[in-house]
Amino acid sequence: MKTLLIATQKGGVGKSALLCQLAHYLHFIVQWRVLVIDLDDQANSSRSLERAHKASALGVTASTLFMNDDPDVGADLAPFALVKADDVLRRLVEQPEELSRYHANLKRFLVTVSPSFDVCLIDCAPTSDLRTVYAQSVADFMLSPIQLNQEAVEGVTETINGRRGVRRIQASFNPALRFIGILPNMVEQTPLQQTNGREVATHFAQYLVRDPAAPERLLVIPRRSAIAEAQAEGVPLWELGKTKTAARDAWREVRPCFEAIVRHLQSGSSSTASGEVADQVRDGAPGEVVHGA
Repeated sequence: MKTLLIATQKGGVGKSALLCQLAHYLHFIVQWRVLVIDLDDQANSSRSLERAHKASALGVTASTLFMNDDPDVGADLAPFALVKADDVLRRLVEQPEELSRYHANLKRFLVTVSPSFDVCLIDCAPTSDLRTVYAQSVADFMLSPIQLNQEAVEGVTETINGRRGVRRIQASFNPALRFIGILPNMVEQTPLQQTNGREVATHFAQYLVRDPAAPERLLVIPRRSAIAEAQAEGVPLWELGKTKTAARDAWREVRPCFEAIVRHLQSGSSSTASGEVADQVRDGAPGEVVHGA
């Protein structure tokens, strides 16, 4: 079982929608056994995945994975399963003295369930609090969606080089963590976003997710109302596309991004040649930012 953390330090970037649609894709199209752990007490992923009964909730909640030394998850686990968020998750950030125990418990849980799943997706709150640190410390891969707003460059810098950024986590807790990269999400063709997109591509090109079929192109996910509609109904985007043209068009734009993520999970590669985050954020030549393929 490979573990992918989807995390960002900014809210409102469509993180949970990205995770849920990726979970649908990995299970129903790639045909992997998928476990989703929702560490965001807002529980957006939990509600969406349960809404249309696509995923089956386990008998434990997310806080239990940290606070219980031996949670009973059962023996016969569904191939598309969910560990739901709960309000107790907020208490984790108030208990730094439990860091070692909570880390050990989460790691033990993942080892216990790993024979039953091919991939585990972890959704975190849009902060860099201890929940994110716990998840970073056990994850194999990390992906960070961003929105191309005025704080985009500052957010990327914090994600990579911040106090609890990828580099610090690799050095302190998890040297095996592989950073897939930065994925601009909810992208609009406005002058502001185009300007910010060029700036991000100029300074962080090597950290942006590229199209496997054309590595010179940088992938983004556009803002499409069909994505929000699919999330609200709790269904995969392509399923909504059976009756709505806009959803079919959106799926054609989103799918190349998911295919690129799967390539990373299968190959074990990261966005840097060494498989680790580079020591410094180097300036890179801007790539061509495209919507999908």
